[in-house]
Amino acid sequence: MEKKQLLVLFLLVFQIGFSQDKILFVYDKTTNLPIENANIFYPNLNEGTFTNSEGKASIYIRNSDLKISSIGFEDEILDMNKKKTLDTIFLKPTIVQLDEIVVKSFNLNKALQYVLDKYDELYANTPFEKECNFKETVIVDNQLKRLILAKVNWWDKKYELQKKSDIKLRLGAIDYNKNIPLNIFIDVPRINENKSGYVVPNSLVSTIYLNSLLSNFIKNTKNLSSKVEESSPDQIAVSFESEWAIINDVSSRSIGKFVFDKNSRAILDFINTIEYRNKLTKGIVKENQKESINETKKSYMRLTFYKIPNDKWTLKSFESNVEGSISYDNKTHPSVFGNSIYVLKETSINKVNNDGLIDLSKPIYQSLPAKTITSTNSILLNKEESDFVENK
Repeated sequence: MEKKQLLVLFLLVFQIGFSQDKILFVYDKTTNLPIENANIFYPNLNEGTFTNSEGKASIYIRNSDLKISSIGFEDEILDMNKKKTLDTIFLKPTIVQLDEIVVKSFNLNKALQYVLDKYDELYANTPFEKECNFKETVIVDNQLKRLILAKVNWWDKKYELQKKSDIKLRLGAIDYNKNIPLNIFIDVPRINENKSGYVVPNSLVSTIYLNSLLSNFIKNTKNLSSKVEESSPDQIAVSFESEWAIINDVSSRSIGKFVFDKNSRAILDFINTIEYRNKLTKGIVKENQKESINETKKSYMRLTFYKIPNDKWTLKSFESNVEGSISYDNKTHPSVFGNSIYVLKETSINKVNNDGLIDLSKPIYQSLPAKTITSTNSILLNKEESDFVENK
């Protein structure tokens, strides 16, 4: 009996130890700088996490090979032995080989139209549920005012925005939720309460679906010039810049980059920064008749993708932020509103229930939380964010 109890105890300790987290650091082998948003992933389990701005990540130890990847770098595979001994990974940049024929013949507009025409063949098109980290930050006067890190389950019939899409977002466990007054409208408590300033989720929905984002990009971005920046054996990176365009007295232009997979011709990284001039929203505070002015100066968006076993591509991460300023009572307050989604795990599922659904017409923090949905990995906070949460 005693031997059996010892055996059970040993197995229990082994399983507890085996399921522990491991901290990893990921750096650029050439520059020794941390790599942000590197994907640390179990391909066989379709589960993983991402590095923060310090190149740091926490991952559950599983009985499976671990893949570390980032666009522009060679992949690194860690087996069980390497996972036990290594905690710092140096990724090697892919060799840049500019092919003059590719440089001269590449047509960006044709490449983008090809992706739209072949969208169902290139990207996962079956019902899915993505277990994600949703992160929201608000910075005013160069100080963090809001930090939300929460689990979000995202379900849809396919990764393709349609007129009758059945998008469902459910909130899960809240890792961090700190929200303090913006201290702008200090003489008007109604406006200055801690829920002032936000991005409504339904305004972001169309931008996390590549077909919708790409269609709008092609439609609204005129006189586009492009240049092949890099070409490796598997990928080709193309930078672009549009001319300034004026609509309703607001000037704007787009600057960014596409990274294409050479074999499938799919987009695996899309970065778009839109710069604005004279994009102003003016209002009058009814309590004191003072004017407030919101100015948008720049918006940034990035989508990255990875290949799943059926050789199709699926969303890995989405990042966006809006830079601008809020002017009130003869003071101008620079501001940055950021929202990001990091896919931690993805499964094929035809139907989900409606428990804990997020109202997409309201800010995320007004839907906190329904109940814990998942216990998958989470991205880590950087030092500035940790200090903010801990009131340092």
